[in-house]
Amino acid sequence: IISIFCLLITIISYLSSKKLRTSENGQLLINLCLALIGLYVTFIFAIHSTPVIGLCAFVAAALQYFFLVSFMIMASEAISLYMKLVVVLGINIPHFVLKATLVSWVTPIFIVLFCFAPNYENYVSDHFCRAFNIPYYIGMVVPFLIIYIFN
Repeated sequence: IISIFCLLITIISYLSSKKLRTSENGQLLINLCLALIGLYVTFIFAIHSTPVIGLCAFVAAALQYFFLVSFMIMASEAISLYMKLVVVLGINIPHFVLKATLVSWVTPIFIVLFCFAPNYENYVSDHFCRAFNIPYYIGMVVPFLIIYIFN
């Protein structure tokens, strides 16, 4: 809960300053804060929603979604920093933040649906609502490793 509060303070401070709000890094940071808030809130719900099977499956899919969004936005920030700091000529991709944000928020939907659609029972447990078995490896571990190696 303290992390959620601090993320909200970060969002408010970035939105209140035009200079921070309009910079590429500021916009990516706001998106990362929103994704982390979603991740933390769904994590709290995942702990307490185990008795209801449908709710548990939905919360587990949302947890997987926000996990993937968070890591994709981190990868977008890495690309942005690489383009600004390492590349000498300073590659400028028009509307980079918009493109990165769309990819970061939309692509995980397809990954979650691909893993969730065959059998929702892989997202239900008596202890904690999250992806298990093959959906866990295909939908969380593999994307994480790809992003980790990419960075």
